[in-house]
Amino acid sequence: MTRFMFPSPSEIWWCGGGAIAAGGAAWGALAPASRLWGPVVSRGTDDRASVSLTFDDGPMPGASERILDVLGEMNVKAAFFVIGAVAQRHPQIVRRMHDEGHLIGNHSFSHAAAGFMRGPLFWRREVRLTDETIERIIQQRPRLFRPPLGIKTPCTAWGAGRSHVTVTWTRRAFDGVATSTQRIMDRLVPHSQSGEILALHDGVSPQSRRDPSATIEAIKPLIEGLRARRIEPVRLDVLTGIEPYITPT
Repeated sequence: MTRFMFPSPSEIWWCGGGAIAAGGAAWGALAPASRLWGPVVSRGTDDRASVSLTFDDGPMPGASERILDVLGEMNVKAAFFVIGAVAQRHPQIVRRMHDEGHLIGNHSFSHAAAGFMRGPLFWRREVRLTDETIERIIQQRPRLFRPPLGIKTPCTAWGAGRSHVTVTWTRRAFDGVATSTQRIMDRLVPHSQSGEILALHDGVSPQSRRDPSATIEAIKPLIEGLRARRIEPVRLDVLTGIEPYITPT
């Protein structure tokens, strides 16, 4: 189990608190499309009527598998940004995600509380350990990185390095906290537009106690609702044109 270490004062200033407290810099840390702290992808370039479904905080036994069942039934490929420590405990679910044609991305190793205030060495380790975990399971090293809560700082950018692409979202379900299936539908179905990256959660972060049932029950009607609007969910690399895995040198 990863032991939590509270950030030092210097870490808080340079990589979290100071950056976020610096007036407009808060927008740079929190806004999904902000590139203040480095390159970021928050939407796709696909000009067809397409969106991408992405899922965070898994894998979670039961929840992830039920979502995979529905995605398979609906013939939709998604992207799963997994927590490395959780993936270590449930490699069979990550392997199933990959074998069924979904993308696997890096969502940090511990999803640590106040992690956004930690320094560059912490973030380099978080990204590296998750990369190594995923590579052991699927024999491919992820290129796509989504910081926990989507919070970007100079140190998360440094941790991701030049070999990774930081991916956020265009629109989110706000299902990382307690919600209902209808609220998820109301947020996503009427408002989603072509090229958008939609963020949902198949897992539960260490800081949450939510019940994932609302998300599970929303997936099929969400896809049906998008298709009724002639919007087709496609894989994230199709939407963005970004290679999802790092090619060995």
